[in-house]
Amino acid sequence: MRLHFIALLLIAPAAFGQTEPGHSWDITTSMEMGGMKLPGQKQQVCVADRAEGPDAMSGDDKRCTISDVKSSPGRYSYKVNCPDGSGTGEMTYHGKDSYTSKMTITADGETMVMVSEGRRGGPCDPKQKSKQVAAMEAQAAAGMRQSCGAMADAMLPAGLTNNKCAAKDKQQLCTKLNTQEGYLLASERQPSGDPMLDSGLLPAVEKYCGVAAGSTLTRLCDDANKREDFKFLGAQCPALAAPIAQRECAGRSFSTPPAEKYRDFCNSYARDMMQGSGEAGGVAPKAQDVLKEGAKRLKGLFGR
Repeated sequence: MRLHFIALLLIAPAAFGQTEPGHSWDITTSMEMGGMKLPGQKQQVCVADRAEGPDAMSGDDKRCTISDVKSSPGRYSYKVNCPDGSGTGEMTYHGKDSYTSKMTITADGETMVMVSEGRRGGPCDPKQKSKQVAAMEAQAAAGMRQSCGAMADAMLPAGLTNNKCAAKDKQQLCTKLNTQEGYLLASERQPSGDPMLDSGLLPAVEKYCGVAAGSTLTRLCDDANKREDFKFLGAQCPALAAPIAQRECAGRSFSTPPAEKYRDFCNSYARDMMQGSGEAGGVAPKAQDVLKEGAKRLKGLFGR
């Protein structure tokens, strides 16, 4: 399902007679979906002078329909149905020259919220409508590309799949997975119950990119070891960090400190060992026991 395609149908300018007088409206529409707020899209549309309410400001494409419109002075509520989703909306006019609206659309378990602000401009020529539509379609396509790029950068495969983004966007996401930044982004995420956000969990991202589970970290650790990236090794690669710590840090003292390039690594490794002496067997040890255990470990690492 393409929520962005629905958005395009909903924001296309409404049709009216080619000779009916009209005024331009400057409209800014922002969208939020999957916990991400996408940049506002600005457009200028020509609307018939007598037109008002959701029917006037909704899309020209009849695949999306407005129904069950209820109105009171300056306020409207309604339902919207599109080929792949449905929802509700509300619209409020602030005098004759401005309005705000909000639509909530749900499809395939995902929810998109569209918030619009419109301001009335000067007279416009309805004959220019076709040019407006072409310009808006181009703008929407550019917005779609921008959104796909944002989903790839955020490493959310569901966003790319649902919006049928280009192969280059998948390549961008999978390339980022093979970086420390991308790996940490995916590995540090926690399950949320949101299909969009949970598609960015490390196992799901690795599966999407066609790599074996756990192989990303193995590859990054090997690379960090070759480049002597001790910060990443100490934080993410215990199997490789332990022999380095034993070789370069163990038995050291203040009078015989580790070599310069290992000092930060040794300090961090020792600190992590202190912190690692926390809960065991589900029972939190006393603070005094923690300090004793930490001192014992540091003694073994740095000597007397």
